[in-house]
Amino acid sequence: MQGQNSFWKYKFNDWIRDFTSLGNPLILVMVPFAVLGPSSIFYKLLFALCVNELLCSLIKYLFHRPRPDGQKYNGVLEKIDAGSFPSIHASRISLVYLTLLFFTEHLSLKIVFALVILVVTYSRVSLKRHYWTDIIGGVAIGSIIFFLFNQFINF
Repeated sequence: MQGQNSFWKYKFNDWIRDFTSLGNPLILVMVPFAVLGPSSIFYKLLFALCVNELLCSLIKYLFHRPRPDGQKYNGVLEKIDAGSFPSIHASRISLVYLTLLFFTEHLSLKIVFALVILVVTYSRVSLKRHYWTDIIGGVAIGSIIFFLFNQFINF
């Protein structure tokens, strides 16, 4: 029975690593393009993603908080990558999937998009890359950028 438990724990961790890759910038460009096509909403989302990346990187650089796994760094870019707060994965995934959720009319897709946000944010803590406060901060930043762009730039 012990062997079976470790097998499922291994498989669960494997699946979590797969889910966390949904926060990869390349995937976060391809999925919206597949859903939205080359529309003005898509291009505004790309711009919002750039703003998100710059803002979160600046916060990570200025207010460095080490990751739970103690990732080491040597240079400026490594320092940003080794920073825990805020979770850029959480901010990216929130920004992109809130946009998709807002601009789709299919209930089943809305549910999938909401679940993606929840699973990816959970995966970051499960993989010991972030603390829950990092996730909350990232979701807040991504959500605020979404609402600001939606309000003032008219997604």
